[in-house]
Formats: sequence, structure tokens, C-alpha cells
Amino acid sequence: MRLATFQPQHGVHCETTTLRNMLHHAGAGISEAMLFGLGQGIDFQYWDAPDPGRGTPMLTGRIEPALLSRNACAALGVTLRESRSPDPESAFAAATELLAAGHVVGVSVDIFHLDYFSSRSHFASHYIAVYGLDDSLAHVVDTDQQGGAQTLPAQSLRRARASDEGFMPSPHLHLYVEKPPERLTTDTDAVLREQIWNAIRLTAERMTEDRGPRFGRRAMRRAASEIAGWSDTLASPDESVPGVGRFWRFAGTGGANFRTLYREFLLEARQRYDDPELDPCVEDFGDVQRQWDQAIDLLMAYRGADDGRRRLEAVAARLHAIADAEQAAFERLLVSAAKRAGEPT
Repeated sequence: MRLATFQPQHGVHCETTTLRNMLHHAGAGISEAMLFGLGQGIDFQYWDAPDPGRGTPMLTGRIEPALLSRNACAALGVTLRESRSPDPESAFAAATELLAAGHVVGVSVDIFHLDYFSSRSHFASHYIAVYGLDDSLAHVVDTDQQGGAQTLPAQSLRRARASDEGFMPSPHLHLYVEKPPERLTTDTDAVLREQIWNAIRLTAERMTEDRGPRFGRRAMRRAASEIAGWSDTLASPDESVPGVGRFWRFAGTGGANFRTLYREFLLEARQRYDDPELDPCVEDFGDVQRQWDQAIDLLMAYRGADDGRRRLEAVAARLHAIADAEQAAFERLLVSAAKRAGEPT
């Protein structure tokens, strides 16, 4: 079973790439950046290391898996269906039935079992779009970094879907979209300004409130305070510290990637509706993105460096500065959203 009219859509982040492919095949051509913004995807989250003192915590730049897709589909008026099968056989059957019905199927997988992935670590919160499947082969779309459209053994996909190892696993999860509203398939400007500004407002409210030490700016400051001492607290800092830098730069869950996507979302909204209110906000996130890149450069240069502690202290200082910059940027967005709604600022 393979969708004959399917055309792979490119993307830089796994879940938004998967959602974009599902929607595009259903007739709604929405950009990845717009989906990320409507999905209120940006965040900073701190998750404790499974082996404290040896590994680093999971420091992600986005909200929880699948929540982004739910938010984006709700904003667009698209019905998103999610389901988890009890075992590999029923998961395979469900996917083939959905393909037969003409749907692209989004699945959650552990990258360890994907043949085309170079990483040999378990990460089970990765998403790919399946557009063909039989007993021997699976045809999928991954991010551009992973080569986009890929073909792999069906058994590899089965193992990847069944895995319960790694970060936030969802064994045998699949999702698909029902036919979008007609306005999304006939009007290139179907994403309404009100939907965009509502997503901006909700994101800014969340990012400016105090949500405890695991989320938002407090999580970033907590990470900064710990990073400064990683030379002494980690068992293998020469390996772990650059690994965090690579994760933030290249992995879909990294920090800078999502700041770039959010800036692109704001820029698209500004260009789509000629909305100068967003000009300073686009500039704010350009600055935030540059600061993230500077912190990542320092992390990736750590290996073998004699001045490792000084580099980590510089990273910590940069993360504190980023927390301040993001707070100011989202406060500006909140004021702009209130103006749009005619509320007092």
C-alpha cells in the first residue's frame, strides 16, 4: 500500500514535518513555521537525567510531543485523530487501513531502530510520516537532516514504533487528519489573522508566567546554574558537554532550531498581512536566535579545552541573558496581542 499522489514536504523538525505532510496530502498547504506558531510549540523544558551525575538532563526547546499538533489543528479547524494500538500486529494493520483510506499516517518512533539514522541512542519522541507500507518495506518522510523521504525495512519500523526506551515513549501511537475545511484547500490566505494572533497571545501568556523550575525562564536559569559546574559534576564532560551542543543545534528538540522556527512564523505572519506591529518582534527573535547559536558554539568547542570551566561559565551567562531576552520578547508580543484585541496595555 503506497499513496500514489503523495508529494513529500520538507521540514526541519520532526513533528511539524509530519503534520505538514499529513495536511498537504489532505489538501491544505501550510508552511512548517506557520504550523509551529499556530501549535504554540516554543518553550524551554528541563527533564532530570535518568542517571544524575553521569548524564545531562534533557533540555528541550519545545512543548510536549503531540500537543503541538493538537494546538495547530484546533487553530486551523482540522480534526486530528490519535490512537495507540496494543501490539505491533494491530499497529501495522491500523496503519495499512489508514493508508488504504488515503491518509498519510504520522507515527511516534524510537530513532535507535531507524536504519537511516546515524545516532545509536534511544530517543522515542521522534515523529515520521508514513506514506507506504507492506510486509517488506516502509516509505516514510523524516526531516531534511535525515534525508527527507526514506525507505526502510518494515521490521525496522515495527521495532521503532514498539520501543518503550528513551525520552517520552509512545509505543504504537499513530495520528492522521481528516479532510480539512474547504477554506484551507481553496484559499492560500486561509490562516486567518485572528487565529495567528490568538496563538501568539496564548504562547506569550504561557512564556511570561512562572511555571516552576522545570518550564520556561526558570528552567533556563536552573540549567544555566548547573551548566557552570558541569566540569566537576559530570562523569565524562568532554563527551557530554559537546553532545548537548550538538543536540541543541542539530536535533529537532534543540533550542536554537525552535527560536528560528518561531521567528519565521512571526515573519510569515507579518508578510502575509502586512502587519508592522510584528517588525520589532521579528528582530527580537533574530537576536535570541543569535544568542542561542553563541551558547551552542561554546558548548561544542568544549572538548579538550583547557579553559573548560570558563567556557561553561560563559554558556551559563549566555543562558541567563537569553532568559532575559526571551522574557522581554514575549512581553512585547503580549502587549501587541492586547493592542490587536483592543484591550488596555
